[in-house]
Amino acid sequence: MAEILIRATEPGDAELLAANMRTSDIEELAACGHADPLWVVQRSVGHSMLCWSAFADGELACIIGVSAVSIISGIGSPWMLGTPVLDTQRRVLVRRTPKYIGQMLKAFPHLVNFVHAKNVTSVRWLKRLGFTLHEAAPFGALGEAFHRFELRA
Repeated sequence: MAEILIRATEPGDAELLAANMRTSDIEELAACGHADPLWVVQRSVGHSMLCWSAFADGELACIIGVSAVSIISGIGSPWMLGTPVLDTQRRVLVRRTPKYIGQMLKAFPHLVNFVHAKNVTSVRWLKRLGFTLHEAAPFGALGEAFHRFELRA
């Protein structure tokens, strides 16, 4: 089993992720109209109130975070982007993720975002974590199918 380290995201992590991003995440970003993964990761990290980087045997697997949609209403937007390492270590990372989802829910009692319906790995991950996934509907710049997902404290 791989040695897993999850820590606060640090300078350089966004660049490392963008340079090694999973094809499914690149396709999801493109379906939203984003052609520059580095810009998206830097912006996501920069806007997140909580943000962690997960490593397996010293290799970046993913960055997860949550940004505010409405502080007054307690709504946050969780996100996760990964490298191919994530796919090889997803079982152990799924077991470790609830701790971080719990911290997100303390900051934002209602978490909501969208996931590309074609990103089956992420769809399965969200279901395992207890998120409710709504029926897929057109979303984003290309009008491709996305599921709205949410979780309440």
